[in-house]
Amino acid sequence: IIFAFFILDIRYCSAEDYLSMAGKLQVGSGILILVIGYIVGFAVNPIGRYLYKNLGFRLFKHNFVDVEGLSISDKYALLRDLSPNNFKYVESWNMWCAMSHNLAIAAALIALFSIIKIILNDTHNTSFWIVFSLSFAILFFLFLQRAVTFSVWAANDINSSIKKLHLMERAEKF
Repeated sequence: IIFAFFILDIRYCSAEDYLSMAGKLQVGSGILILVIGYIVGFAVNPIGRYLYKNLGFRLFKHNFVDVEGLSISDKYALLRDLSPNNFKYVESWNMWCAMSHNLAIAAALIALFSIIKIILNDTHNTSFWIVFSLSFAILFFLFLQRAVTFSVWAANDINSSIKKLHLMERAEKF
């Protein structure tokens, strides 16, 4: 996401320009960019979540296997307390889902800013920026699809674990 904003800088017109800029970064600057990137990732996470839930689930097939009668909080509590190993898998899927929908936002911004660069700047690399923009537009949909997939895997792992490991019955014994 941070990289997307560098696209709008008129001093950089080619991939070589960006590689040269990256080569000049100091360790402190790299660490600062990582910290800012981490913060930006947290900031855009709700936007990405909204995007994949409202657009991604409409565009891409998904199949949930549900357990009736339990809220999502109860499902997580059962899994966390009675099957910690499965809970770790679910949290991994959720982490991959978050990363995917945040990357979808980054890809959309890069595609958009590349188009803006073509329109606003008289650059000699127009064909590069067109291909670059189209590539990231495609990546936007791929990342969105991955977010949906990982979300479905997380939900299905929760529900399958509850059913197959009889977690509701085990919880009733306590």
